Amino acid sequence: MTPLKPTDGAAGHGFHVMEPDPGCAPIDWQPATQAEDRRRVLRWTCECRPVVYYLITAGGRGYIERTDPGHTAVQSPRLRYAQIADLWEQLLLGRAR
Repeated sequence: MTPLKPTDGAAGHGFHVMEPDPGCAPIDWQPATQAEDRRRVLRWTCECRPVVYYLITAGGRGYIERTDPGHTAVQSPRLRYAQIADLWEQLLLGRAR
């Protein structure tokens, strides 16, 4: 896995998420909490798709936020950086949803 850098991606255009594999691992999505003061968006998926995912770090932990038009934003559990980087990769490859 390549190291995550905040310079990956470009405004308005990010990665395209692959279709979920049959039997992909479920992500325990939870209602979004109030944004932290020092929240940092490291990566995001392409905004040309209706559902956009953001890889975020805050307070020494990381999480993924999912936004979907017409729905309230949801977030994955807060995890250590290595764990959330792995979950992000699994999400992009369609192995988790």
